[in-house]
Amino acid sequence: MKNVALFTAAALAASTLFSGAASAQNAYNTGDFARAALEKIAPNADVSALSNAEAVAVFQAVQSENSAGNREARAESMINGFN
Repeated sequence: MKNVALFTAAALAASTLFSGAASAQNAYNTGDFARAALEKIAPNADVSALSNAEAVAVFQAVQSENSAGNREARAESMINGFN
């Protein structure tokens, strides 16, 4: 009986650990994170008016750009298109 309780506690701790790691990976898909990252990528663009979906879409789109200048130009263009 003592082993069952110990095993259950260990399994619960492990599942909590793995679910925390999974939610940390999904942080890159939230609108708040995307807006914060876009403010650094394109500081002159108004990212506050973007919806969560728009912010994530712009953030994901600019990740394929090779240079910081291209990333900034594409982000500003997309943000201005949404606003």
